[in-house]
Amino acid sequence: MITLPVSLIDREDLSLLERALLPLIVRHGFTWGEKFKPLSSSFLAQHLRHSSKEVVHALDALTAKKILKTIREKTSEGVMILYVLEPIQTIQSSAVSANLATQYSDSNYYLNLSNEAFQELHVYALEACDREGLRRELFDDFNLYQRSENRRSFDWHSEFERWIRRSLSSNAPALATPSQLEESKPSSGQFEIAQYFIRRLASVDPQFEEPFDVMSWARQIQYLIQTDNYTLLDIKSGIDWLFSAKGDWFRPNVPDAFHLRKHFKRIIGHTRSFRDGEVKLPDGINIFDIIGRK
Repeated sequence: MITLPVSLIDREDLSLLERALLPLIVRHGFTWGEKFKPLSSSFLAQHLRHSSKEVVHALDALTAKKILKTIREKTSEGVMILYVLEPIQTIQSSAVSANLATQYSDSNYYLNLSNEAFQELHVYALEACDREGLRRELFDDFNLYQRSENRRSFDWHSEFERWIRRSLSSNAPALATPSQLEESKPSSGQFEIAQYFIRRLASVDPQFEEPFDVMSWARQIQYLIQTDNYTLLDIKSGIDWLFSAKGDWFRPNVPDAFHLRKHFKRIIGHTRSFRDGEVKLPDGINIFDIIGRK
């Protein structure tokens, strides 16, 4: 039987990946009656089935927190950096200092969300507000509160759902007015782009079934513009690339508007790599005139 010290399990400054590495290090580095065996990052990455880059980053974080220490070992291929657990006394003392810290370092803390994760959360929040007929400003309130409190969570989507329930039960004006609901609807231009995408899909797939609810497709276009700051021309260029000879290989990954928004950063990157500078329409030419002539 292998046991871990309680002071190590109860630490609050460990990320999910760091917590996953610790039992693996103990499992493969501990033999009864012997010293801890140093392990390489590639060995741990292979057994954890995770990318080596992220595993190395987590191991370095555990070293900085004085849970692991590094050992350099000469091999035929050069000098290797190995990782081994620190003595229990050192781990316990570092755990005490970690609990006294006021600044969180866990990657799941709200302030340390990646840009992509924050955009996903923003889109999810807008969809939830539209679904419940609530003010979209609820997300701004949620955002400001979580940042001011430096809160952490492993499921921010559920946290926003709780925020919605809390707002509805309080006296705050959470419900949207008829004018706010009208303003939150996709514009005619966004509907046009959604219908343009539907026509292009139908033109290459005889079995394609046109969506009954075009509104949901138009909302994905709306989120691309409002949360990701793309333009109608960017979106049309991305759609055209998907149905060109250069983008045909990627088109099966985009069967609907949801996946168009999900993969659009990659799509627009390919689109822009095939053109020089910024594409601008000539004066007096409307994008929807071009769509109509296609």
